[in-house]
Amino acid sequence: MTLLLRKSSAQARIEGWDPRNRSEDDYAVVDDTIVGRIYREMIIGKPKWRWFLQCISEVGPGMPIPPPNQGMADTLEEAQAAFKKRYEEVRRGK
Repeated sequence: MTLLLRKSSAQARIEGWDPRNRSEDDYAVVDDTIVGRIYREMIIGKPKWRWFLQCISEVGPGMPIPPPNQGMADTLEEAQAAFKKRYEEVRRGK
């Protein structure tokens, strides 16, 4: 399965949500549905990228993702790589 990184404002329009309060550095991570989010925030005056897994069909509807289900990275690329690694681990049942 290929993960797609989509601006949260674009995903909000697709989902019928108000896209106006979405930052340019806020992304929905999508496969067939939204599986998580990656966004930039300031941590002690420095920009960091936070990622988290929301839901994965292999875990089960409404079931929480086992930890670690979120993390922090210095760059968007590092956040994407960490997200993808954990996403694939959860899909394999780890």
